[in-house]
Amino acid sequence: MKLHQKLLLKLSSALAFGCCLAITSVSVISLSVQTANAATSPARIGFSSKTVGFEASNARNAGSMEYALIEFITEAGTTDASVAITVSSSNPALISVSKVAVANALGNYLLAVPASAPSGTATITASATVAGVTYTRSRVFVITAASTSIPPVSGSSTITRATTPTMNADQSGCAVINYYDVGVGKAYTALGQLPWSLLKGCDTVRIYAKPNNLPYHEMILISAGTNLTPTAPNKFMRVIGVPDPVTGARPIIDGAPDAQGKLATQLETLPGQAARTLQYHDNASTTRALYKLGLVMVGPQAGYNYNNGPVGYIGIENLDIRNSVYGNSFSDAQGKKTDSYASFGTCLFVEAAAHLVVKNNVMHNCGNGLFINSKNGTLVELSQDVLIEANTFYNNGNAPIANVTNGYSEHNSYTEARDIIFQYNYFGDVRPGAFGDCLKDRSSGLIVRYNTFASSCGLQLHLMDSTGGNALIYGEPNYASTYVYGNLFEVTPGSNNTNLVNYGGDSGLTANYRQGTLFFYNNTMVVRGDATHGIYPETLMFNLGMPNAVADVRNNLFYALPVTPGAPGKVQAMALGKGTVNMTNNWVSPNAAQYWEGHLTGAVVNGWSSNLGGNNNPVLANVAQHDYRPALGSPLINAGNGLGNLTSNLLPVAQPGAVILRKQDGMIDIGAFEF
Repeated sequence: MKLHQKLLLKLSSALAFGCCLAITSVSVISLSVQTANAATSPARIGFSSKTVGFEASNARNAGSMEYALIEFITEAGTTDASVAITVSSSNPALISVSKVAVANALGNYLLAVPASAPSGTATITASATVAGVTYTRSRVFVITAASTSIPPVSGSSTITRATTPTMNADQSGCAVINYYDVGVGKAYTALGQLPWSLLKGCDTVRIYAKPNNLPYHEMILISAGTNLTPTAPNKFMRVIGVPDPVTGARPIIDGAPDAQGKLATQLETLPGQAARTLQYHDNASTTRALYKLGLVMVGPQAGYNYNNGPVGYIGIENLDIRNSVYGNSFSDAQGKKTDSYASFGTCLFVEAAAHLVVKNNVMHNCGNGLFINSKNGTLVELSQDVLIEANTFYNNGNAPIANVTNGYSEHNSYTEARDIIFQYNYFGDVRPGAFGDCLKDRSSGLIVRYNTFASSCGLQLHLMDSTGGNALIYGEPNYASTYVYGNLFEVTPGSNNTNLVNYGGDSGLTANYRQGTLFFYNNTMVVRGDATHGIYPETLMFNLGMPNAVADVRNNLFYALPVTPGAPGKVQAMALGKGTVNMTNNWVSPNAAQYWEGHLTGAVVNGWSSNLGGNNNPVLANVAQHDYRPALGSPLINAGNGLGNLTSNLLPVAQPGAVILRKQDGMIDIGAFEF
């Protein structure tokens, strides 16, 4: 055989920069081969890349991770997988290399720089021997250690991990609570009159609803928790809405112009000074005097040192936040500069926050209803310990806009944090023509319980991999355990919303995808509509993205509710993709299918024979009024299986909607409601 063969080391990097919107860099690098027979097989260096400007960079930071595709290529240009290749690192303390169990489109080896790596250089070498000739390829990496600066004590408390989840904005440690009252006849008549950048723990802003439901056309920046404005676990800073005493309507924070066309403003007023533009940290540049991603913003001030940790110990409650949407404009303090919200404009935009409580708000008609970010894989820019409770999300997202958005990138809620709980929330429809999700999340320690999903969202639950918090999230043990229980899902499938849960990832770094266990129990799923595809599925329950992902599905109601009496309901398919769906003791409409039509991708459904539901009548209280509690004689009553594999804090003790405790009678019912 001829020995004009070569070894290619193709490095494909998918590095997330900025936030949980994955800005993915992918490069493929082919490097020259030094052979023992250079006369007949001269060395050659070739480069091909998928990302301009990142083709040959050897610089890596502590904590970075990437895939490498390492393969033996014959002179004919084909891959010879039978050739054994040895790959090693000259210094694993700086950069390690390991073969992945399942190769993917980006590579078959994983290169990782430990977060504790010091600065230095290390070489990755690949070698193979064919017919007595040794081929080698080496690449030197320059490693930069993480910053060793120590945050000051006064500003680092927010990065302390909570030992138990924060469930309320506690001010019990405050000797005095400082109230800032805003509203008609109050000390402050406008939000821009407050010194937002000075507010700290034990301060409470009370925003009173205006008469006749008139809005505040103003923007807010909350920066408490930094070294400039310290907080503590029992000294929260709170922003709360005071409802109208007659109608109960929340105060409205509106990003749109007012009825006279005056633009919403980004401003604050310090004592003894004229009003100035909100001092968001990204406003420091003269070319970016205004920030256009959020209406109510949580994040650091201009000039803030990120080593001090994120803002935190903040409560935001009882507000109606609306109209941070593409096309709406706003102004600075002097009315001299204007800008418009980006397509990603968000009702409540959280750059990074620790110990955050968001409760009883309404977020609607924005690009995103809620966005919580983690970024750069650093603890000081990590959102953590977050409670999202009793909020209403609807009419968010965007229909496709040419050269702006494809309509899939904005959602009712989009979050990435370490330890986050969603409970008692209501998720309604996205904006007409939008393809966004009800709840998209990239967090560890995710719990979704007692919520109502009544929507046309593209996906009800879109559970993807971490792309901003990185190893601080996907390296967490509880990243592999996601709990979804006690929820009501009421959907009418259409062309854009055929999927209940997508569990996996979308960054391309499959090693970081969710591939643990999705615990899905005691939920009520109601699919409304007559079957229009005969025996073929029209809605999918579980799309698992990785072969070792498992959905533990038990005690759920999967009900195909027809609109026409006597007609068959829409066919539900349990699985598509990869992984395993283990079903135990669920009530499933009889026309359901185990797999999506054309299923060829490897998903496995176990326990199908344990399902109940032979006559497609679960006997519910009043389906016409959307009351899905079991009625007398329902086969769901006392039919639930044991949940002995769960700790007591993860058992269903409440029901969807308002905080209603679930009756505990020793025998749990199937579904989200107890008889």
